[in-house]
Amino acid sequence: MILIGILAAAGLAVLAVVLLHKPKTPAPDSEATAGAAATTAPAGGTSPAVPAVGAQPGAAAASGAAPSATAAAGGAGAQAGTAAQVPVKDLINTLKNASLPLKDRKAAILALAKLGTPETVAALKEALTGGSEELRAAIAEGLGQCASPDCSTMLLGLLNDPSQAVAQAAIRGLAQLGSPEAVTALTQLLNDSQRSVDLRTEAATGLGTVSQPAAMAALAQAAMTLGDEDVVTEVLNAIGGRDFSETKDFFQQYMGSAASSDLRVTAIESLWQAQGDPSAFLAGYLSDADASVRASAAWAMSATDATGNFGPQLLAALQGEQDPDVRLRLYQALRNQDSFDPNTALALVQQEKDPTVRIAGMDLLATSVHNNPTPEVQAYFDQTAAPALENLALTGETSQERMAAVIALIRASTPAAVQALQDVGQQATDPRVKSSASRAAANPLPAMPPPSH
Repeated sequence: MILIGILAAAGLAVLAVVLLHKPKTPAPDSEATAGAAATTAPAGGTSPAVPAVGAQPGAAAASGAAPSATAAAGGAGAQAGTAAQVPVKDLINTLKNASLPLKDRKAAILALAKLGTPETVAALKEALTGGSEELRAAIAEGLGQCASPDCSTMLLGLLNDPSQAVAQAAIRGLAQLGSPEAVTALTQLLNDSQRSVDLRTEAATGLGTVSQPAAMAALAQAAMTLGDEDVVTEVLNAIGGRDFSETKDFFQQYMGSAASSDLRVTAIESLWQAQGDPSAFLAGYLSDADASVRASAAWAMSATDATGNFGPQLLAALQGEQDPDVRLRLYQALRNQDSFDPNTALALVQQEKDPTVRIAGMDLLATSVHNNPTPEVQAYFDQTAAPALENLALTGETSQERMAAVIALIRASTPAAVQALQDVGQQATDPRVKSSASRAAANPLPAMPPPSH
């Protein structure tokens, strides 16, 4: 999970921020793993400002006789807040100079594409005919920043390039353009069963970034009619990232269709990335007949940016749920709610038999005892949960399980939890566990006011 990676690679100061503030960009985790480590999981215009490139011969001697591009980002001068002037002739020289690093040539490509003059478009077209595959792919993607109709024409032709890398880059370029012609071309490619799966899924991803209603219509039609599940999976993910106010009707229809269980799960999981709040929709599938769908709905509720007021529904679902994986995900989803009854959650955690589900429940209580403690929850955590989590951190079967226990102790940061972290830091043989516990014990999260009696 993302937070576990953060614990291994970042300092405690960063960790404290992550734990105190809900992540903004969660990433999907399809495994039903132990613990409840926080899940943490996606545009181009035609501005005349273009990136500066690396130092080029003659760049400092620009006299104003040749057209120039003003640096907006990328070069050292731009980073220092200055506006470097790069003549077009030097951008073209950089593009053609095969001895320069590719990053410098890419910067020149972007600058030339943004200018979009006949001279710069001709230079890009010439480089396309004889450049390396890597350079040609960079040009294809850079053309997405070009407002000239000639650039659109070049991109449409590159969809049939012998190099799949170049064709994929052309798809990304067309998606950046977002024109009606681009949408039509990407739709045709998406539905062409003679093209490779990689190109078709790239087309789906590209359409997902285009705000036009025609792009959404093309994706919805493909989801309902295409037979290749790999392609449909990417189509659903592309739809899932759009604004939920635009996609809600589609998802309602799709979940009621004859789609396979795997694709229904994919549809639900894709909503973790939705713009807007899909929580109410997802909560409706907590009682689905398919346990995989129920687990996915709870997981998406835990991963979405939108916090909600569905604590009572999630607790009610826990009270009637028998599947361990679904229960684990429900505990994780509760952590993403603005409020829930901690004492009801405590009663449920105390009854858990499955070790991984119990860790997830104790992780939820750790959040509660830190943010909204009650005497009952604090007593349970200090007397029962903290010692149990310490033992798991030291003896858990997997590194992930051990790290999940450490994370729960860090979230709580009660005196008992800090003492447990100190013990783990001294006794653990797992280097990641030992290091994370030691740092957290030395710099615990700020204490919250004690619970009132």
